[in-house]
Amino acid sequence: MNCHIQKAFILVLFLFSFFDCKSQKREECQILPTPVVYKRVKGNLYLSNLLGVNKKYWPKGTLNQMESMFNIFHDIQIKDTTGKGFIRLRKLQNVPKDFYSISVSDYIFISYSNDKSLYYAIQSLVQLIKTEDEIKYIPKAFIQDYPKFEWRGLHLDVSRHFFSVEEIKKYLDLMAMYKFNTFHWHLTDDQGWRIEIKAYPKLTKTGAFRDSTLIGHYSKTPQQFDKKRYGGFYTQEQVKDIVAYAKERYIDIVPEIEMPGHSRAALAAYPEFSCSEIRQEVPGLWGVFEDIYCTKEESFQFITNILEEVVDLFPGKYIHIGGDEAPKSKWETCKKCQNVIRDNGLSNEHELQSYFITRIEKFLDKKGKKLIGWDEILEGGLSPNATVMSWRGFKGGIAAARKGHYVVMTPGSHCYFDHYQGKSNEEPLAIGGYTPLKKVYEFNPIPDELNAAQANYILGGQANLWTEYIKDFKQLEYMAYPRAIALSQVLWCNEKPPYDDFSKVLYDSHYKKLSFLDVNYAKSSQRASIISQIHKKGISLKLNSPDSSDIFYATIQSDILDQVIKLNLRVGEELIIKRPEKHVIETKIKFESKNTSLTSEMNFTKHHALGVQVNYLTKPNPQYNYATNLLVDGQNGARPWRGHQWIGFDTSSIVMEITLPEKKKIKALEFSFLESQGSWIYLPQEIQVINISKRKKNIRSLRNINQEHTRLKIKRRIKKLRIQINTFSKIPKGLPGAGHTPWTFLDEIVFH
Repeated sequence: MNCHIQKAFILVLFLFSFFDCKSQKREECQILPTPVVYKRVKGNLYLSNLLGVNKKYWPKGTLNQMESMFNIFHDIQIKDTTGKGFIRLRKLQNVPKDFYSISVSDYIFISYSNDKSLYYAIQSLVQLIKTEDEIKYIPKAFIQDYPKFEWRGLHLDVSRHFFSVEEIKKYLDLMAMYKFNTFHWHLTDDQGWRIEIKAYPKLTKTGAFRDSTLIGHYSKTPQQFDKKRYGGFYTQEQVKDIVAYAKERYIDIVPEIEMPGHSRAALAAYPEFSCSEIRQEVPGLWGVFEDIYCTKEESFQFITNILEEVVDLFPGKYIHIGGDEAPKSKWETCKKCQNVIRDNGLSNEHELQSYFITRIEKFLDKKGKKLIGWDEILEGGLSPNATVMSWRGFKGGIAAARKGHYVVMTPGSHCYFDHYQGKSNEEPLAIGGYTPLKKVYEFNPIPDELNAAQANYILGGQANLWTEYIKDFKQLEYMAYPRAIALSQVLWCNEKPPYDDFSKVLYDSHYKKLSFLDVNYAKSSQRASIISQIHKKGISLKLNSPDSSDIFYATIQSDILDQVIKLNLRVGEELIIKRPEKHVIETKIKFESKNTSLTSEMNFTKHHALGVQVNYLTKPNPQYNYATNLLVDGQNGARPWRGHQWIGFDTSSIVMEITLPEKKKIKALEFSFLESQGSWIYLPQEIQVINISKRKKNIRSLRNINQEHTRLKIKRRIKKLRIQINTFSKIPKGLPGAGHTPWTFLDEIVFH
């Protein structure tokens, strides 16, 4: 580039850097993720169905992608021209990584730093084109853009449920539209081995298929199975095809080969590499299994032989080795594993896992690859150059970054797209949890606890799609979109626009694009909803709808009323559920929306503590603390559990205080707990209740709790209670999650 031209362009960049993104009218820019600068100028650039470019200046792959996208989305053809062309290019130096700019005037001028940034520019350009009355045009504007984070990822579990090559390619196409650059491909787990390994053909002959699959939710009892053979795998030729397809879209694939746990499918094929050496079937049940790889030399040879082939198939930098949820019970009783501990001077089985991971890391280092694993690889000491993927909240990522390890943040609180995203009963069955669109948008991969130097170790973030309850690709699309678009904003935007501005662009433009591509995206964020809030007299129900003219028909039935009450409520109006004067009252309310799809039935237990303030002396886990009034909102959580209906604690002791508006004679307290052992959610061991007054403290306690609904007799006049709920400090051996702190999930506390 001529030095005078380059200086002039740098001056342009300098000037445009003063445009504050917050001062721009965001609704004018339909590009998502939102660019660093969007400056609208007067007029439109009208387009014909045939646009000229000088093809010799274009990277072939990007040119092919542009021709395809223009044709698919806008029925525009690209023709070769010897002149300057309607779309012109200039390559830049000394600009931010993956930088591009687009100037739309009397023609389209794209400046870019590398082939990848040119591809991103084309994705933005495709989004800019509008069609009205069959007339195509682009609003004249200047765009300047580059990503905030290096790692912008989506994960997909193909072990629990399998997806075809064509479905994987569509998943990659959608990722590319929103400028994701990392596809984390979870290829092996307990329920299926999905990649051909030529040295070990039984991995796919045996390990890729199970004879039955769980019907319904894991927590449902008795458990039922469909007794149908299920499975599939990718040949190495198919893997190469998908890798090449991703490369054309500037997406790196990170394969995950699980170890030492989540290995039942592999051990079903080759049981000699387990501690017991006893063959077991590929399970059709979800959860965590005790059988994992033995740490004997033969197992390491087996794993490294597998990785030899995996490394050759994936040209990217990283190999993911899992490392999560590996029970140690088999190692504790295995002579060969205990010999490894003794011979290597290890203290315990946690250090044995670190030894295991370090050996795999040394192998990958020799192959020119970097090891990445879930945050459990921190246990027992982290191997020297490992990268940590922090899923159990932010703590693991913070600890790793402080030690100088690179981190990808993917906390369950914001990034698990197998969680529910809406409160409607129309939502498909999910594992649990609650991660709505807005919660994803609020995600920040860099915790406040890190200083600037430590924050540099945060590579970015990703969302995880575990598929226990995602049986087909349509449901996969529903769970991924539009939440993936919200995540693209988090990981790309140097400064996100307000959520309402994002929602407007999503609604006005991008839902139409998804529909055009036949994407079964979720409409959860557009549905009418009922908002429950604390009120001085009890609970306030406020009716919310995307249609401000909507009317709700409320039908109220009560166990003490002879008649049914019917009310019409407009959006924003409140319905007050009052605390009863004497007796506990059961009330059912059915809401029907006139203009939207909401039909909801709510069962209320009106009791003496309805809507009072709960003082949590033990703070709930932020991932499961959606509303402070959940424990006294009059509603019991559903089973299978939905995250937004429960308060979750990951501590062995929970203390809270509840104050009534006035002193009342309370006969009993009724607690509603959740038990879902596969999710490490257990019933408590003890409940203690202390009646706090000026003169005395009366203690009532209950032990040996064996059911989800538990009643504790009080028979006292009280105003303020302290409640302590105790569980075991660690999950006992032989139970799911053994050795870890159990979860306690609590919903309604009814004051009878």
